[in-house]
Amino acid sequence: MSTILSEVDAIFFDIDGTLSNSDDHIIEEITRRIRFLRFLWKEQNLQKFARASVSLAMTGFNISYHLVDRLGIDDFIARTFPHKKDREREGFERDHSLITGVEEMLQVLHRKYRLGIVSARSDSGVLHFIQQFSLQPYFDILVSGQTCYYSKPFPHPLLFAADAIQVQPERCLMVGDTAVDILAGKAAGMRTIGVLSGFGTQNELKKAAADFILKSIADLRSLLG
Repeated sequence: MSTILSEVDAIFFDIDGTLSNSDDHIIEEITRRIRFLRFLWKEQNLQKFARASVSLAMTGFNISYHLVDRLGIDDFIARTFPHKKDREREGFERDHSLITGVEEMLQVLHRKYRLGIVSARSDSGVLHFIQQFSLQPYFDILVSGQTCYYSKPFPHPLLFAADAIQVQPERCLMVGDTAVDILAGKAAGMRTIGVLSGFGTQNELKKAAADFILKSIADLRSLLG
C-alpha cells in the first residue's frame, strides 16, 4: 500500500457523492416522493429502493451515452432531443453541503499534491461547486463533462487533466464514488480509490478493481499519511 501511494504526485476527485453530499439529497427527494409506498416498505427499505433505482438509471444512461458516442450519432441525438434548459440542469447540480471532513482534507493534501476535479457535471456546475464553498485555492485543474469529446468512463478527461498539470498518468490517483470513476482511472493508467459516500456499492467498486475502497473521502488523509 505505502509503495503504491508513495508514487502519487496528483489526485483527481469526482464531485457528486465524493466531495459533495448531493447524492444523499437526491435520494432524500426520491424517498419523499415515493412515501405513498409505505404500506409496502419501511422508511429504510424505501431509501434502499430509491438508491438502487438511481444507480440502475445511471448505469443505463452511461451505457446509452457512450454507445451513442461510439456510433458517432451524438450530433443527430442532440438535434433530435434538445438539451435540458440551463436552469433545469443547474437545479440538478445544486449542492447543499460538503461531505464531512472534505475541506480539512483538501487543506492538508494541497500542501503535498497537485489536486484536480474531473466531473461529469457541466462547466457551470463545476464552477458553481468550487465557488460556493470557496475551494478555488486547492485545485490546479478543473475538468467537466464538457471539456473532452468523451467523458468518463473513457480515460480522456483524466488524461487531459494529467497533461494540463504535467504529471504522468501513472503518478496520478483518481478518487470517486462509482464504478465509472474507477474504470476511467484504470483506463488512464492511474491508481484508483473508491469511496462509499455516493451511489457506488462496495461490490461494484471491487468489481471495477479499485485499488482501495474507503468509507468516506475524509479517510484519504490517513491513507496517504
